[in-house]
Amino acid sequence: MKHLVQKHALVQSLALAALLLLAAPFAAAAPPTDTQVDQLLEVMRARKTVEAMVPQVQAMQQQMVEQVTAGQQLTPEQKQKLDGIVYKSNAQLLGMVSWNNMQPLYREIYRQTFSGEDMDAMIGFYGSPAGQNLLDKMPQLMQNTMSAMQRVMVPLLQQMQKDIQAEATKPAASGG
Repeated sequence: MKHLVQKHALVQSLALAALLLLAAPFAAAAPPTDTQVDQLLEVMRARKTVEAMVPQVQAMQQQMVEQVTAGQQLTPEQKQKLDGIVYKSNAQLLGMVSWNNMQPLYREIYRQTFSGEDMDAMIGFYGSPAGQNLLDKMPQLMQNTMSAMQRVMVPLLQQMQKDIQAEATKPAASGG
């Protein structure tokens, strides 16, 4: 009887060990905590990145206004109304992309995308000198990427414009 109890205990121990081994991948894939996400956002300078976007978007808005009104002589009243629209739009933009509004969105996106283990690895990298160096160079990388994309896209868009113009100036096919 004692021998049977020992065998049963051994089988239970092996079954428990197997369950623990099977559960290990699921434990490693646990979702990140808010603390992990916040720590990653901090080392990645996410708040500064969001805040740096605001002047760029404002400049794009101003450029758009200038393009829309190019060559037009605006009355002082029209100019005042236009300035009011831009001011209102800027205020909405500032409210929309404030860190208080963006942080919950970032948390949700990072929690949906990465595991807690991923977070720890990224915190380690972005918190390191190499990670900080990458973040320092990221704006230049993005600028270089945009320049390279323009070199590729401009000829394509110019060709597309020519094709559209050629098609638009063709005489209509006679339906017979």
